[in-house]
Amino acid sequence: MRTLLIDADILVIRTCAAAEVETDWGDDQWTLTSDIKSVKATILDAIENLKKDLDADDAVLCLSMGTTFRHEIYPTYKGGRARKPIGTGEVKRWLIEENGAKLKPGIEADDTLGILATHPRLIKGEKIIVSADKDLLTIPGTVYRGGELIEVCEEQADFHWMMQTLTGDVTDGYPGCPAIGPVKANKILTEKNGRSFWEKVVAAYEKAGLSAEDALLQARLARILRWTDYDFAKKEVKLWQPE
Repeated sequence: MRTLLIDADILVIRTCAAAEVETDWGDDQWTLTSDIKSVKATILDAIENLKKDLDADDAVLCLSMGTTFRHEIYPTYKGGRARKPIGTGEVKRWLIEENGAKLKPGIEADDTLGILATHPRLIKGEKIIVSADKDLLTIPGTVYRGGELIEVCEEQADFHWMMQTLTGDVTDGYPGCPAIGPVKANKILTEKNGRSFWEKVVAAYEKAGLSAEDALLQARLARILRWTDYDFAKKEVKLWQPE
């Protein structure tokens, strides 16, 4: 049994954006329209093609809507995002109500993907995350990205997560550690000094004049949830704590 865990946020946004049509009515009058019926058909075709290409038996779609725990701990999270394409909300509603897409209040699609991918019992058999988002490389397991199947062990997942903690994410609107880009972050994390990834990250923040608490906030923003980060009884996130 092979199940695809699909980042439906990206699928919806890209399909809706591609379907937008600008019309010039003259006299500086423009309208923007979209054929949502065509969008829905395109999305269903894309899902079936992914199942065929990856020889999968089933697919689970994961979506985001509304605010999340990240907005609660960092109010400017994703504050600079551009407008969503026409029909995005309607298509997401349709996927949830008519196609069984998963939406968990307070968390993002990435988190739902991470929880489902790492939980030992919720979905039986082999699971493959399907997403173009590099954030999903912070989840141990198999990720289909850019036409390639990528196997991510737990150490590699933690490495990618700590890289994000150091570099931040401009798209999501959190800064990371000042003046640290990917090259410098890689050098910090691969230095052989006997420290754990987390200890190296804290040292980098303190060197920049910040604190371990600053580093912890960025780590929580960067961490895509795994099943151990979620309280299923209370339906709420368990914020990551260093051991």
